[in-house]
Amino acid sequence: MDLGDYIATLRKQWIVIVVLALVGATGAYVFAQTMAPQYRSTTSVFVTTEAGNSTTELVQGSTYVQNLVQSYAVLASSPIVLEPVINELGLDMSVQDLAESVSADAPLNTVIVEISAVSTSAEQAQSIAAAVANSLSSAVDGISPRDDQDRPAVQLTIIAPAKLPIFAFAPNTKLLVAGGGLGGLLIGVLYAFGRELLDTRIRSLRELQQVSDTPVLTTVARTRKGELPTQAMMRNPNGMIAEGFRSLATNLSFADVDERITSVIVTSALPGEGKSTVALGLALAMTERAPRVLLIDADLRRPSIAGYTQIEGEVGLTSVLVGDITLEEAVQPWGRGNLDVLASGGVPPNPSQLLASDAMRQLVDRAKESYDFVIIDTAPIIPVTDPLWLTHMTDGAIVVSRYKSTRRQQLHRALETLDGANARTIGLVLNGLKQDETSSYYRYNSYRSAPDAGALGPAATGTAAPAANDSARTPSMAGR
Repeated sequence: MDLGDYIATLRKQWIVIVVLALVGATGAYVFAQTMAPQYRSTTSVFVTTEAGNSTTELVQGSTYVQNLVQSYAVLASSPIVLEPVINELGLDMSVQDLAESVSADAPLNTVIVEISAVSTSAEQAQSIAAAVANSLSSAVDGISPRDDQDRPAVQLTIIAPAKLPIFAFAPNTKLLVAGGGLGGLLIGVLYAFGRELLDTRIRSLRELQQVSDTPVLTTVARTRKGELPTQAMMRNPNGMIAEGFRSLATNLSFADVDERITSVIVTSALPGEGKSTVALGLALAMTERAPRVLLIDADLRRPSIAGYTQIEGEVGLTSVLVGDITLEEAVQPWGRGNLDVLASGGVPPNPSQLLASDAMRQLVDRAKESYDFVIIDTAPIIPVTDPLWLTHMTDGAIVVSRYKSTRRQQLHRALETLDGANARTIGLVLNGLKQDETSSYYRYNSYRSAPDAGALGPAATGTAAPAANDSARTPSMAGR
């Protein structure tokens, strides 16, 4: 992924990122409201020694106090200081519990000890800080060396009495909310990038182009729910779907500049990627360029062309292969008159043997002699080997992938399978793309005059297009 991919990922998942940030901030706010407020009161004591009679004695006394002040900071949290505080204030806590709420610190190069007490009550925090300071003073007085007059050598003087805290220092609601929001934002970003890296489904033309150097012949827009490409092309002859198939037909003429392509198979990596509807759409678009076009349903495992075109499907390819009928007798005209369809016929128990037979090769050769363009719809590549036999009988294969369905590994494996069999892959088709993601070229419909709608549908022959809700006769587009 490059910088553009990262930016595109953030733009695509911005709603999730914002929601997670808000959830994090809200959760932090709720957590802050459940926390008891904490108050801190601080007092300061000054450590002094008996005044000396000379400068030397004063210096020695100051050095002596500085050496002891850090020890007094530690002494403030000791039982000798805290037990009297508990008894004085009548606190219902142990010395260890009180030590956790009391802290003492001696700033560097000073003789001051700062004592802080934390409590859920402002008054109690003040009382504890003041009591600890007094108790520390008494403890130091008791352990300090004495002079000749039985006076302690070190004394503690309170220079900043403990004050009643007005505001609680914790919880810091603003900081917690900011931290929760930032944490949610980070989780959202990681989720977006993780989903982008782990989701290998093809979601753009660019991702399709990254899978292989095989050229992308066209993109086909998604149809309305329950609508077939034939119906969409008749409804809007210059719409994005019709233009997508016209683009496919046009690009096939440029796929080989040395020898014109006159026959192709249409396949996919796995079922459900729309290969049959692409084959049918290509056949309709090719009728605008070629006088005679033949569409053969060679998917002998899950045939669907007869259902899409509403023609008789029991007589067809298998009937010709077993010698029950000739090719000319088996084909059925569909559309305006220059498109013939050869249905699959009965589903055989041995489809691979039939498609790899000499009879199949002779049938394809015969079709190429009789028609200007031959399109063969065949089974997916990964589950079965049927397309590999048919590719060598034609000029090459068109591999269909479906937007947000086909995974990059699956398409790569399908292309490797074709390459391993020395089969030619003419190009790729990205099917089912969102209409707002297709090229703006297809949206501009006024650049050419609309062809006769009969060129894109069966109306001229009197054969009705399958109804959108006729589930008994018309398989779902998403399933082929």
